[in-house]
Amino acid sequence: MNQKLWPSALIFLAAGWLLAGCSSAPTRFYVLMPVPVSAGQSTAGAGQMPGIGVGPVELPDYTDRPQIVTRLDQNQFKLADFDNWSEPLKDNFTQVLAENLSILIPTEHVFVFPWRRENRVSYQVMVKVLRFDRTVDGDSVLTARWRILGNDNRDELRVQTATYTAPAGGQDYPATVAAMNQTLTALSRDIAATLKGLARSPGRYP
Repeated sequence: MNQKLWPSALIFLAAGWLLAGCSSAPTRFYVLMPVPVSAGQSTAGAGQMPGIGVGPVELPDYTDRPQIVTRLDQNQFKLADFDNWSEPLKDNFTQVLAENLSILIPTEHVFVFPWRRENRVSYQVMVKVLRFDRTVDGDSVLTARWRILGNDNRDELRVQTATYTAPAGGQDYPATVAAMNQTLTALSRDIAATLKGLARSPGRYP
């Protein structure tokens, strides 16, 4: 008699699993975006700026995952259940930084590491991100150490470490991603200003 009940029990369990799967919230995907072109100067004469190489860019290992990471305290993190990056965050971060520099400087000669040998690079921007996550309030914190090298990477022209914070105005993930975008934009503006200053310095412009 017990053997006759097995098929019905299996059907019941399978139906329960299907209903549980159907009731799960859909996963949402996000990307960081570059600043609008209007945020930069006129593109006239942009080709006169020397070549800029962006990278390598390093991000903390805890960000190397699809889920958006929330820092609960100094030593504890939480992964989002249904809010993911649509591509590896390191790749997205690097590409947006390069696009931001091309808009903010502006110049058409920005290359992402590893660039081709024929791409003449006068300044190399290396970035080590020490922190890039959301707080429990949804705000964004970005801490980065960046270096600018020149003379075929033989001279270290600038080294700087800075922390950028941006309020999200809400605890939802779209607000968080917008805040993370703001911190990356702030970093990009600082690097762009430094590069423009170096290019204007005597002996620094190729």
